[in-house]
Amino acid sequence: MKITKHFINLTNGIEAIEKYQIPEDKVNFIRIQSCYVESHLYNDILLEIDPNFLMFSALGYECNVYDFSAHTDDPKAMYMGMAWIKYVLERRWLGLQPKLVVKDKDITNYADELYCKIPSRIKTRLDYFKKYLATAELHINIITSTTANDNNNEYYINTLWKRMNL
Repeated sequence: MKITKHFINLTNGIEAIEKYQIPEDKVNFIRIQSCYVESHLYNDILLEIDPNFLMFSALGYECNVYDFSAHTDDPKAMYMGMAWIKYVLERRWLGLQPKLVVKDKDITNYADELYCKIPSRIKTRLDYFKKYLATAELHINIITSTTANDNNNEYYINTLWKRMNL
């Protein structure tokens, strides 16, 4: 039986706690910023990956990452940011040469170029977790939807307080 860890992408992903009734003791947070994707700051995305996410992924846990967007059911932080993270981890940890397909477009060559330019300090950070690798396959799932609560901080704060029993 695979253990599932739930990662809520801040901020809009908080809605998933309520929508999917994720128990408070199963909630983890991650922050993959869409502005980094828009600005092509892919190394910054790698620098900010939550250590718990990296450890649970290396140990073979199923990691569900949730995010919501006001304009689409496929936020760019997920379709590009999380896809980039998974691509890098599969190459770095598993020695694979994965394809990276985004919005039905194969961008593997672009991803390969980006991968070759990852600074050694980031590789060192990722390699720290590789020593705990206990799986031959990463189990990272992206769960997305649209939201009507974009920029509604009161909603997100109240959701956290209510669902996290504060």
